[in-house]
Amino acid sequence: MKRLKTSSLRKFLILVMVITLLCIPFSFAEDGSYNLGNVEKHITIQDNGATQIAEDVTYKISGTVNGVYRDVAISGNQSIDNISVETPGYYNTVEVINSSNNVQIKVWLYKDEAKTQKVSDEDVRIIYHYNFNKGVKIYNDIAEYQYMAWGSGWDSSVDNLTTYIQLPGSHNEVELWNNPPSDVKESTWTSDNTLKTVYNHLDSGQNTEIRMLIPKSYFNSTENADVINKDAKTIIEQDQQDYANSIQFQDNMCYVLEIIFVILLFVPVGVYYKYGREPKIDYKADYESQLPTNDPAIFVNAMMSKPIGTSDLNGFQATLLDLIDKKYYKVIVGNDNDMIIKRKDKDQYSLKQYEKDIIKYLKQYEDKKGNISLKSISEGDRGEFSQFMDAWEIDVNKEVTSARVKELFDDTGDSIMNLVSLVSIIIAILGIIILFVFIDSSSQSSNVFILGVLVLIESVLILLSDSNGIMGRWTPKGKEFNDKWKNFKKYLKDYSLIKEYPPESVQVWGRYLVYATALGCADEVNKNMKKYFKEYNVSEEYYSDYDTLYFSYYGGWAIMHSSFNTLNTPETDTDPGSFGDIGDIGSGGFGGGGGGVF
Repeated sequence: MKRLKTSSLRKFLILVMVITLLCIPFSFAEDGSYNLGNVEKHITIQDNGATQIAEDVTYKISGTVNGVYRDVAISGNQSIDNISVETPGYYNTVEVINSSNNVQIKVWLYKDEAKTQKVSDEDVRIIYHYNFNKGVKIYNDIAEYQYMAWGSGWDSSVDNLTTYIQLPGSHNEVELWNNPPSDVKESTWTSDNTLKTVYNHLDSGQNTEIRMLIPKSYFNSTENADVINKDAKTIIEQDQQDYANSIQFQDNMCYVLEIIFVILLFVPVGVYYKYGREPKIDYKADYESQLPTNDPAIFVNAMMSKPIGTSDLNGFQATLLDLIDKKYYKVIVGNDNDMIIKRKDKDQYSLKQYEKDIIKYLKQYEDKKGNISLKSISEGDRGEFSQFMDAWEIDVNKEVTSARVKELFDDTGDSIMNLVSLVSIIIAILGIIILFVFIDSSSQSSNVFILGVLVLIESVLILLSDSNGIMGRWTPKGKEFNDKWKNFKKYLKDYSLIKEYPPESVQVWGRYLVYATALGCADEVNKNMKKYFKEYNVSEEYYSDYDTLYFSYYGGWAIMHSSFNTLNTPETDTDPGSFGDIGDIGSGGFGGGGGGVF
């Protein structure tokens, strides 16, 4: 069973979300809004790696607000403490909200000491004080201070931003970069160890950072620093030199990117027109009340899942339920809390290898009496289950052969579109990186940005969606197969159809439940079955003779589904070791974040 590479897809999705959010203005106050006037930051880097920060922010508030907030981004073992807030001329109540990647300082504002009057149409000065820990990175050869002086989380532009950074030693041995340099109006050392940086007007959603290489000797302790066991000085210097060289790109790069993006946007239309249009067939029906084909449940699962031809966890569970239906397992007892099954001593000669694999795997959960608690399966080894599923997929492919799949589904368009989408994602990401990192300004920047985001979103959605149901196409035989099984699924989920055209016998429900599991609608079908039995007063003694019905009726399917889904979920790495590494330009080792009013 092929599973999506979640780490790679998360990176694609995060980039899409971040870029999209940069385009969307948010208003956190119901009746009020704000602009930022003057922002002044005083930052003191201590010799133990901690950073003392004071941010003096003037909010130009329009309308009525409850207060303001400041989001401070954190990652890994980073943290902030010693938080306090000053509001000259106003009264306040401070609330600190912590999450895994953000600390929000929420400041409720009042005009009066009794804290009954809200702030309306006024310029309010807020001074945030806090210590930031683990922001400074200390490598084997150098220390690095990479601070996001302004983050993309602000939904307002800032007219005047000035930062003062005080080092724990002289600036004479310090290397300094502003990324990008075009954001900076003035950068001067006002004393031997204090850097003053004055910025140009910064738009909402804009990042700007200060990066320094500082001698390790300035730090007497690494208690509050992120210690990284590698040499970094040469890498960072080369990184910055490459960045400086790249800024020389001209506006014609934007023009080239525009042409490429427009072409990429219309490629899917061409691929669909050439390869994705479905054939016309004579089959026409509103539903199917009986199994449409004689194919095993695993094949139906593979053909009716996405991507087509690849089974998923529903296929695994359908196979197990099928083994119960074929009497290779007997249901011992079941209720809402657990379901106990027992393997029967039955000849496995007629079973396929992928079915035998499941029996072999489940043996490890048998107790001394041979009983298997389905609930206990959730406590199994997830890594072992993942390895089993990878091996199981090989044996499933002996049943779901590529030749049989191709007989029903032509994936030429899907293969071409996946390749085009991957190439488009790479080009769009590179294009947007070039636009925001390497190009200072251009009259075409907005057009390139919009086109690049559209290409990226379109390509990611094609990869993550049912692309092989759009760009690929069923063969005439496959179209009939697909339509019939879709109509059977529709029948199973529609109780009115079941009531009008019921299964031939109660025992048939067992087979239907197997295929409902393969089709991913077992929960709904199980509910319809219970409703049907209750409405027609089917005796409990009657259906308890059939293990599959007993299994599903008394919660076995739900317990099985929960246990194997838990087992199929990758474990989260909770190792609190060193989280940092050499930062990319514009990433900001720490700082940034955003804020607003509410």
